Amino acid sequence: MAEALETARRAADGKNVEVLSPTIGRQLLQRGLIDEIDVHVLPVLLGDGVRLFDNPGGSPVPLRLVNGEPAAEVNFRYHPVRPPG
Repeated sequence: MAEALETARRAADGKNVEVLSPTIGRQLLQRGLIDEIDVHVLPVLLGDGVRLFDNPGGSPVPLRLVNGEPAAEVNFRYHPVRPPG
């Protein structure tokens, strides 16, 4: 895993290497190989899919906010959009 990441870093030539796979991201995070996590929140509930950094029985990973206003949590409130009729 570390060798693949190093290959990607060399290919990126100083630019960011982005990992879009939650399973690979979890493995890199567990090995201490992730420098930053960028989380985007979309107002959609998915019925199925892979959880972000799913790690049953794993330890919590504390994060430090690097942009925006510091807060212990972020809350959003949405209403479901119902089809017309």
